[in-house]
Amino acid sequence: MQKDKNEYIKEKKHDVNKKHIEFYDKTLSILGFILDEYSRELTRADIEFLDMPKNSVAVLDFLISSIGKIQKGQRLALGLDTEEFEDTAPVINIIEGLSESKI
Repeated sequence: MQKDKNEYIKEKKHDVNKKHIEFYDKTLSILGFILDEYSRELTRADIEFLDMPKNSVAVLDFLISSIGKIQKGQRLALGLDTEEFEDTAPVINIIEGLSESKI
């Protein structure tokens, strides 16, 4: 009985996760379309960069924020944030007390 319940929960989690991924993919596609159309609109408006209306900046900020939220949701649904990655950055040694005159 416990095994059936655990299997049901595992299947349910998989189904819900799959729906989340589909939702995030669809939402990202819609935001991509909106961003493309909005950028065309801004280009056609022939606005000088420094004269850009605050409303336009707010819309861009909203779109960027939305894309960030979608990315976070996708990463969570795909389990990407649970993986640990090896740090491959080079080690930087700092030498203290170095004087240019001694080089």
